[in-house]
Amino acid sequence: MNIFSDDRRPHPAASEKRCLYMATPVMIWTLALLIGWMAPVTAARKQPVDYVRPFFNTSGDHGQLFPGPVAPFGMIQLSPDSYPSGFNHQAHSGYNYKDQRLMGFSHVRLGGTGCSGSGGNILFLPFTGKPRMNPADYATAYDKESEKAEPGYYRVDLSDPQISCELTVTPHAGLQRYRFPASDSAHVLVDLGRGFTQIRDAAITGLDHSHIEGYVSGQHICGSLDSYTLYFCAEWDRPCSAFHVYQDGLLQNDPMNLRGSSLVVVLDFPCSRPSTLMIKSGLSTVGCAKARANYRAEMPQWNFQRVRKSVRNSWNDLLKTVQVSGTGERKQLFYTALYHSCHMPVRAADVDGEYRGTDNMVHRASFPYYDAYSLWDTFRTKYPLLSLIQPLVLQDIVRSFVRIYEQGGRHWPYPTTRREHTVAVIADAYFKGLRAFDVEKAYHGMRRDAYEFRAEFNNATTGDKTMMSDSAMRAIYEEYHRLGYMPRRPDRTLENCYDSWCVAQMAQSLGKTEEHQLFAERALFYRNIWDPHIRFFRARAADGTWLGFPDPRVIDETYVYEATMWQWRWFVLHDILGLIELCGGRERFIEDLDYFFTNDLYNHNNEQDLHVSFLYNLAGAPWRTQELVQRILTGSMRQIYGSHGFYKEPYEGRIYKAEPAGFLYEMDDDCGTMSAWYVLASMGLYQVCVGEPVFQLTSPLFDQSVINMTPSQQSCKRFIIRARNLSDQNIYIQSAWLNGRPLNRCQLTYQEIAAGGELVYLMGPIPNTRWGVD
Repeated sequence: MNIFSDDRRPHPAASEKRCLYMATPVMIWTLALLIGWMAPVTAARKQPVDYVRPFFNTSGDHGQLFPGPVAPFGMIQLSPDSYPSGFNHQAHSGYNYKDQRLMGFSHVRLGGTGCSGSGGNILFLPFTGKPRMNPADYATAYDKESEKAEPGYYRVDLSDPQISCELTVTPHAGLQRYRFPASDSAHVLVDLGRGFTQIRDAAITGLDHSHIEGYVSGQHICGSLDSYTLYFCAEWDRPCSAFHVYQDGLLQNDPMNLRGSSLVVVLDFPCSRPSTLMIKSGLSTVGCAKARANYRAEMPQWNFQRVRKSVRNSWNDLLKTVQVSGTGERKQLFYTALYHSCHMPVRAADVDGEYRGTDNMVHRASFPYYDAYSLWDTFRTKYPLLSLIQPLVLQDIVRSFVRIYEQGGRHWPYPTTRREHTVAVIADAYFKGLRAFDVEKAYHGMRRDAYEFRAEFNNATTGDKTMMSDSAMRAIYEEYHRLGYMPRRPDRTLENCYDSWCVAQMAQSLGKTEEHQLFAERALFYRNIWDPHIRFFRARAADGTWLGFPDPRVIDETYVYEATMWQWRWFVLHDILGLIELCGGRERFIEDLDYFFTNDLYNHNNEQDLHVSFLYNLAGAPWRTQELVQRILTGSMRQIYGSHGFYKEPYEGRIYKAEPAGFLYEMDDDCGTMSAWYVLASMGLYQVCVGEPVFQLTSPLFDQSVINMTPSQQSCKRFIIRARNLSDQNIYIQSAWLNGRPLNRCQLTYQEIAAGGELVYLMGPIPNTRWGVD
């Protein structure tokens, strides 16, 4: 029975609308409950490795990084080399995200370095059709949407015809998987003449239907006089039908024992139907047999997925040593930066412990031996970070330094940039209690480092590299010690003062009183190049007269390296209080810092002043450090400098962005230096003076950061940093507690962190000018 008369019956639409109104609150409540129940599960399932974005900082000159797979501190970085940037030396790691063609996949590179990079050797490329010898000709188009990268894995589809390529790695070996279409002209090209620097020699020492082996010698980075030699061996999972060797583009009748700088091998794999080909490869600094043993030990089977899963798990185990709260872009930036911080140095010893030393002799180590350094850059950020998250790795790196000291020599068997400030890393590990190395041998090497100077110098007139003799270095040292400064070079005087301080601290700890006094005096030589009239460090001639003073805002490299006089002004890492005194006291020092930042003289594009935003802590104005570091991490900064001069137009925007062009233009990651800065600063930590085990404190980026200290002695410790009431506005520390007790200082010792515990901040929108000033 209808209870409504026709004139009272609700319109169907009205009835539906009424039901909707009634249903909506229930639906919203149910949906909210579902989301609230599902979100934590989803977040819990997401691991740190899932936040890594290997394509960040791979576009153009915005980081110079690469997307291909590498194991933590792995010897092989198997990654695509793109055209034209990887060919014309614009992509220093071989890859530019914007390039539309790929030359193939090479086995080694330095991540994020300057000049033309180093590596790019032993390149493989699957293709069909007629072989071509020139990279400009054999570079092939690829499907950008098919490109995928994650820690330990890379894939891409080459075009015309489509060939699917996948790459994965172990620490000493690479595994490639190609899927060819049906073709009677399917090939794999192996180019031994490719590299980011000059190939000085290459050879094929073994070649048949199932494997190839040989070596490649390439020039080190930035026009170095020295070269490295990598031995390789590769085998495939089914025999090739034929192989062809070309030298200088000409087919060779006798392919065995060929040597030269332009060797190319073409392997034939005709297939009547779509088929898969896998290739294993290994590297060694010792020999081809060792390279083969490396991949056979780490890849005993042809199981691509197992290798991929294993390296992914290795990365996740490393990345979860730091756990941060939140989701989205900031977490992607953090874990990608942590990932890039742990590419180098590399585990260069073979699986049996043998390696080639800097004396060009073969040695054996009972510990993981490391090579491939860029210490002038990385000592500032990477090694302080490793002391927190991988102290055992840092300890083995120092043991490797001791081996290098023992071996002597100047030959680097693996691509390497530079080794200045080794003494700082050793002293830092020692004073942090990481002492599982021969301390006396380490000290002997440190003392020698401090006595000597860089063996390779640029000729000031021609720009050519020249190698200094031992007698020439001794003469420079004697003059330096007699004058109390290095003529014409205030930058090297400052760097030598810092190294001398590191040696002095070690000497004092080891009871070497006379040597402590000697190096402590040398650590104060920076005062001899301070001109009180202009309040800058300044170049002096050997007769003591002041030399010309260029505009301190300009990078002209007349007297200092890759920075302005303003940026070098703060490089007294070991005696900031002494620098404050030279500048006229704390108030004047803070005024100088304010001028430096207000007038855009800070350059995050290069390493020289990475520590300067933290100097407010040491001058009694920690709230300024808090706001500046937050701006550098997430805000808009005005930058007027590139690596070697002014930008054509000033840049205003974020320094760290979650995209392929993520870094500033010309901002190289320099083997993880800039990435490690981001990781430390995001946790609110920074070590101004490496060698003094003290971390400066500032506002963290996350509500919670947990550092899971890997066991350096007996057990694993957790150090938790909590920031209550943190927001984009609440960036200032109002008060702090360490393990439940009030903390009114803006620094912690390494030992306080390593012991485990909890640091809690209360954050607010207004500076507390009384906190942390003691």
